[in-house]
Amino acid sequence: MAATAPSTPDPTGTPGASGTAGTAGTLPRTRRAILDAAIEVYARDSSASLGEIARAAQVGRSTLHRYFADRSALVHALLEDCAEATRRAVEEARLEDGPVADAFRRLVRAMFDLGYRVNFLFSEDTVTSAEWDETGWDAAHVPMALLFRRGQDEGYFDEEYEVDWFVRTLWYLISAGWEAMDEDGMPRHVALELVTRTLEGGLRPRAD
Repeated sequence: MAATAPSTPDPTGTPGASGTAGTAGTLPRTRRAILDAAIEVYARDSSASLGEIARAAQVGRSTLHRYFADRSALVHALLEDCAEATRRAVEEARLEDGPVADAFRRLVRAMFDLGYRVNFLFSEDTVTSAEWDETGWDAAHVPMALLFRRGQDEGYFDEEYEVDWFVRTLWYLISAGWEAMDEDGMPRHVALELVTRTLEGGLRPRAD
């Protein structure tokens, strides 16, 4: 995961089920607390122990193991949870509504607001693409791809770029924004604006 951004589906495809065990509102409270704590801890230290996760979630080690037998089970659950959170964020951004420029800014903000999930996705390197179900990621990325195609049709995005490059660029620059916040203390609103402006400048057609 650390070496690549999430894959991009065919924008003409139909989103499938997320494959996750549930949303933030329906997961059992203890399981939700463990997942939330693990995302934050692993985003800062991918080598953290399950004991550290349990302490951050304010649960006992035995309680954590009732939900997740080992680190692998927890990481796979986190990947599914990230996919579901991304899908919900993109859905709530209403990418099909209004001008492309406004929808694109809503998309960048929605993905930026994924927070520690972005750091986790770019630091977790123990799970290969062959080991996890990408159905949830497909569901999350189809609306992004459709927005990009609409933007190309309307002349907002450069027609020379491929959808895959568009999605990769989004993820990598948002990760860079969170890295600048964590490592350099950059204010959140500054990081978000820099990411947005950089994306807008790089993806727009070149002036003649």
